[in-house]
Amino acid sequence: MSDEFNILVVEDDENIFKVLNKTFIGDRYKLWRVTTGKEALNLIKEIHFVAIISELHIADIDGIELIKRINKIDPRVNIIVLTAYSFANSAVKALEAGAYAYLLKPLNSEELKLILRRSIENTCLLIQVGKKKYYQDISILDGLTSVYNHRRFHEILEWQIDHMKRLPQAFSLFIIDIDNFKKYNDTHGHVEGDKVLHNVAQLLVTLTRDTDTVFRYGGEEFTVIMPQTPNQEAQIVGQRLIEGVRRQSSITISIGLSTFPDDTHVKEVLVVKADKALYRAKRLGRDQLCVYDKNMDK
Repeated sequence: MSDEFNILVVEDDENIFKVLNKTFIGDRYKLWRVTTGKEALNLIKEIHFVAIISELHIADIDGIELIKRINKIDPRVNIIVLTAYSFANSAVKALEAGAYAYLLKPLNSEELKLILRRSIENTCLLIQVGKKKYYQDISILDGLTSVYNHRRFHEILEWQIDHMKRLPQAFSLFIIDIDNFKKYNDTHGHVEGDKVLHNVAQLLVTLTRDTDTVFRYGGEEFTVIMPQTPNQEAQIVGQRLIEGVRRQSSITISIGLSTFPDDTHVKEVLVVKADKALYRAKRLGRDQLCVYDKNMDK
């Protein structure tokens, strides 16, 4: 945060604004004043305010509607509404619409300072929470494709195996490779290649079920973990992916499939066996799914 806090005042009563201005003289607040809801909405899009103090009854926009519109622009901003005692019921509706607090006229300077200070603290907390979520996201997401990354794949797979050992149920794993991707990259350039990677990732997300999770494994390879999915059911899902990618893009994919616990109880071995099945699919001509079987170990 900067050393000076921007506070927006939406108030057409000159006397109220003078009281507010006098209250915050010498503090680290910079007060901005507008008299209409339209002016407020335009200014909020240009300047970050840590709090907004607004009269509930504004000439051009209903006060409740203004709160809703402000929250759509920046939900982190705390809105303090001002109203007369006779309109206290409207203030409660304002809280329900998303206002942080309300103050009754005539204003009490100490109460106003306390509410404003708390609202700024709340805004700062919301900003910090947003930053924390951002850094959490970038640690588990692949920046190019927006699906989970290699690290997250191993975390989820390990959890899945530990969980299934306690509650025995089958789950399946795909390793997916974009066919002839190097040739595509060399022909069309890396920018187009990156677009293909992103588009395929999003297609996989769209074509898999809500319970399935898609990861970028590395390069042009993706993985999909399918909880509570035996081998036969996984084959149906895999075929849908192959047909969907073929139909909706300019490339094709090959898929290797292994299943827990049929093929192994060990995480690393499950990945190796899916990879062996993928290699078989590519060797047989690509654009198809192969299921791991013991003959592949020979």
